[in-house]
This record gives sequence, C-alpha cells and structure tokens, in this order.
Amino acid sequence: MIGNIWRARKKETAAYFDKARFGCLDGAFYLGFLKPQLNFITYYVSTGIPDQMEGEHYLESPEVTRNFFDTIDPTAAPGRYCVFKPITQFDQDAQPELVTFFARAEVISGLNQLATFVTNDFEAVHSPFGAGCSNIVTWPLRYLAEGKLKAVLGGWDPSDRKFLKTDEITFTVPFEMFHRMVNRWSESFLATKTWATVKKKINRSRRAWVEAE
Repeated sequence: MIGNIWRARKKETAAYFDKARFGCLDGAFYLGFLKPQLNFITYYVSTGIPDQMEGEHYLESPEVTRNFFDTIDPTAAPGRYCVFKPITQFDQDAQPELVTFFARAEVISGLNQLATFVTNDFEAVHSPFGAGCSNIVTWPLRYLAEGKLKAVLGGWDPSDRKFLKTDEITFTVPFEMFHRMVNRWSESFLATKTWATVKKKINRSRRAWVEAE
C-alpha cells in the first residue's frame, strides 16, 4: 500500500485500492476491507513460525499482536475503493476524509505545533504503534469515530521506510483540522520571526537533499 502511494506521489497522480484486489493482506485489514485479521499474520508480525516463516519481530508474541489487531479494530470500509491523491486534484465540491503530509522534521515541527494551536488540545498529536498504512488511515479514522480530532505521526514502520524519502515521516490529520490549519495559520507562530528562522533550516534541508525549494 505504501509502495503504491509512493509511486503515485512520484507521478503526481492517484493511488487506489479495490476491496476485491487489495494486494497486501495487512493493507486490506487496515483499510477495513478484510476482517478479522488472519491468524498467521500474528506470527508474521511477531515471532514467525520455526522452519516455516520468518517473523518481523515488531511485537514480542502472537498474543500481543492479536491484542493489537483487536485494539486498532479498523472501521469497515464504506465502499469498494479507497483513493489517495493530491489535494489539488479534488473537485471543488469534494473533500477527503484525511490529509497526509510527507515531510522531514523541520516541517513536521510546524504542523505539530499548529495542530494544538487550532484545537486547543495539548495532546492533539498521537504517534501510536502500527504499520505505515495504519498511521495514515486506521488510527486517524479510529480517533474520528471516537469523536476526537487528532493528528497522527507515522512512517516509523521499518518495512515501509524504503518507500519514504530519507528522514521523511508522515503527519495525517482529519480534513476538519486541515481546514482550520489553512484558515488560521497566519494567526499562529508561523507568522513570527521564530518560524522565519526555522524556514531557513527547511531550505537548508531541501538543499542538502537536492530538492527544489
């Protein structure tokens, strides 16, 4: 799933996932296409099965992994497709459920602080355990279903790091929080001299990674 999104990002186009052709079993679970999670995945994420399957060792046991799957409990997909695309490609009357930023620490620092500024929630940003796709879809939707406006940091899954730029992480917010950010950023620290100093570091980071400013 993260690989498909990575390719779509390079081409500046959409990535989509079909309930009948999801590709990855884990991704299908996190998107709400396939529930409950298959039992052998609990071994794959943890200890593996001797002489049969090497485990990822992200969690210490199949029991802990099953508890994680029961805890995250993805919302059932409301339709056949899940689509990711640049926000500039949405029709005027359409809006996404979630908005994901792919960025490095200097940029993320601004988003992190802005999340609290627009919500007055001192715990507006969460960083729960999970696969890369769970932190850009499942956890944010879970918080929304609980009536909580939360941002989610992600990109920590070592298996998905190859599909992110060096030092890049993800920051996913509900559309409502994104809307507030767009409308209120000029009232915040982003309009101060303090942030102007950070912007210089952002530009240095881009030059270091040979990216356009």
